[in-house]
Amino acid sequence: MFDELWKDYIPESTRELDFDTFWEETISESKNQPLEVRLSEISYPISHITAQKLMLKGFNGTDLTAFYLKPDFVKDNIPCLLVLHGYGGNKGSIANYAKYLMMGFAVVALDIRGHGESANGGYPAGGTGSWVTQGILDPRTYYYRHVYMDVIRLMDVIETFPELDPKKIVVYGASMGGGIALAVAALDDRASIVFADVPNMCDLPLAIQLKMEGSLVSVEQYLRQYPNHLKQVFSTLSYFDNKNLAENIKCPVRLSAGGKDPICPPQTIYGVYNLLQTDKDMVYYPFSGHDLPGSTSHTDYLVNRLSGYLKER
Repeated sequence: MFDELWKDYIPESTRELDFDTFWEETISESKNQPLEVRLSEISYPISHITAQKLMLKGFNGTDLTAFYLKPDFVKDNIPCLLVLHGYGGNKGSIANYAKYLMMGFAVVALDIRGHGESANGGYPAGGTGSWVTQGILDPRTYYYRHVYMDVIRLMDVIETFPELDPKKIVVYGASMGGGIALAVAALDDRASIVFADVPNMCDLPLAIQLKMEGSLVSVEQYLRQYPNHLKQVFSTLSYFDNKNLAENIKCPVRLSAGGKDPICPPQTIYGVYNLLQTDKDMVYYPFSGHDLPGSTSHTDYLVNRLSGYLKER
């Protein structure tokens, strides 16, 4: 009853004429760059797991770091959970992933570029000191072009690990990670299912209008300083907006939204949800804010859905 206001909301497409060509050329450019994968052992006091640091070259040669964690009781055809953190966060502690390892998943948890142990790469000058405005005057130089390709390159790496099942790559992200998860599923068909909690990068013109907190506030600040760049900024953002990517997603999608979320407003998430043309569902918490991924009930929901996924396969 609380989400009826948005159940029929369909946001207007802002795709530029070269949208598909832009992404085809970007993916081709990424495929021609070496990955340079390196693994090193991590000593960690949890029994029956193997923990490694995974390093690779991201888009345009940026150094990225991730955890690669495996349960010792599964030897082959291991399903992989690719985990993407929120804006300003990092991959966190290995202990955070114990529940997934106990379920039989391998876990690859990435530090998004500029976060944690991953480098940021270079961008043209003129941002506001926030990742979300770096390179924002040209989609070819924009931060999120690099980020989306970094995760697709990480999937290239996952495909090379013989113990993993390449047909069972589950992509999970919250906030920024949720937005990236949706975009990656649209640009690459190797995700078998996506779980995106309170995702950002959804219906960006509306999100910027509604936001009271979060990363897109930096875009507002940028436009206050440089109002003559308004048209170009929104043109750049259109290439990375999940409302323009959603129709390309083919795998199942599980979304969540909080009715009181000031960072990723539920209207924007429902707009993308309504555009999805695949198996999908939404869990809506009318009185929760942006913190719902950490709530006990939602953690149990996620574990149950992941368990159901394993039983279906």
